[in-house]
Amino acid sequence: MPQTQIQIVTLKNVLKLFVWTATLLAALSITNSPGNWGHSVCGVWGCGPPTQVLVGCHLAWLIVLIPLAMIVSRSFHRTIGPPQHFGKILCVVGAILVMTVVMYQWATWLPAVSDWQRKYFLQRCGFTIATCVEIPMLQLLAIGLVMIRQGRRSSVLPTKSAFSPETGEARL
Repeated sequence: MPQTQIQIVTLKNVLKLFVWTATLLAALSITNSPGNWGHSVCGVWGCGPPTQVLVGCHLAWLIVLIPLAMIVSRSFHRTIGPPQHFGKILCVVGAILVMTVVMYQWATWLPAVSDWQRKYFLQRCGFTIATCVEIPMLQLLAIGLVMIRQGRRSSVLPTKSAFSPETGEARL
């Protein structure tokens, strides 16, 4: 193998993949955890799946998406810009997905229910968003917000050249 090629399969990368897989399986195993966590998402707008299923599925989406977001952010740094720009893109996509769910509920659920149930429209939308494990809208919003915050935080911190090791203070 020539030395100019990048070696992708290293022990470090295999260990990272192993840890990622184990973490994903652990998150998904929450869905089968014993005990009754209850149906904490119930009301006149409907009843959702058991809480451990929601927690396991939402956590699994985070475990899948966080490394992907980091890889995309690093790989396309020149195209997208700093990580906070990619975070903004993720927030916009997440917000569009949430608004799509709200519009769908407005078009389908609202006309089909009685007058006294209509006052629970916002709760119905929240219920639908919280129990939707097929589309990672909340996870995209959360990852995007974290990337924006981390990008702002790293741009505010002093650089190495502006840090004085003798005094331990930042030079402005």
